[in-house]
Amino acid sequence: MSQHHTTADLFRRTDFMLRRCIEKKLRTLDTEIYRSQHRLLMHLGRNPDCSQSELAARLDISPAAVAVSLRKLEKGGYIERKTNAEDHRSNRVAVTDRGNQIIHDSIRFFDEIDCGMFEGFSKEEMEQFRGFLERAHRNLSRMHADTGKEQTE
Repeated sequence: MSQHHTTADLFRRTDFMLRRCIEKKLRTLDTEIYRSQHRLLMHLGRNPDCSQSELAARLDISPAAVAVSLRKLEKGGYIERKTNAEDHRSNRVAVTDRGNQIIHDSIRFFDEIDCGMFEGFSKEEMEQFRGFLERAHRNLSRMHADTGKEQTE
């Protein structure tokens, strides 16, 4: 097995374990929120008053998927939709107090997970690791863009 393959496999297993840790923490919130809905709620916490189309574009998911998630979050009392005063055909999405409490608890959980994941790493190791990840991300982004060009040619 090549070094590239074993490293990529370790990266995928680490990502999988990170997701499992996050999901385990989220289950302690005693909510009916799934990971995709949680991602949307967290984004709304950082970017209040987004429209549905802005959410879809920023999170790179379909408007239909956003609509389904928002409907569930609204039903659970985590968000509310408000008619856009400038354009009555669109809605702005706002986080409720209940949603803000979930966001607050989640930020604490993510801090715990992040600190635990990087326990024992020096500042220099963290900077080097971040640099490696940024380079891998740029490489994959370039590959993704090149793949899109090939399909349109």
